[in-house]
Amino acid sequence: MKTSEQVFCNLLQDKLGHYWQRALKLFRDYGDNCSFDVANVLRHAVDKHKIQEVVEILEEHYQSHLRFQHPDIRGIVGDGLLGVNPTHAMFLRICEQTLGLQPNPE
Repeated sequence: MKTSEQVFCNLLQDKLGHYWQRALKLFRDYGDNCSFDVANVLRHAVDKHKIQEVVEILEEHYQSHLRFQHPDIRGIVGDGLLGVNPTHAMFLRICEQTLGLQPNPE
């Protein structure tokens, strides 16, 4: 699932305050493959009043794991040894640990 930049702007520009420019840069840097996840965690961060913490986690992960990946595959590259995708794991940690979100019962 992908989120367009226009939708991202409509959802978050007025809600992120002085973090807006950093968030927009992250959205662009993470690229299409991670666009929905970036928008999702930032929208929840607004609700939970944890914008700074989530922005910092996203920035650190980009610098540590994603900046050398080609934009077409950014965020979908897994760990060849354990079969773990560090980007998916990071988004899950943000949701569960940082934001305290619980899965919807089905």
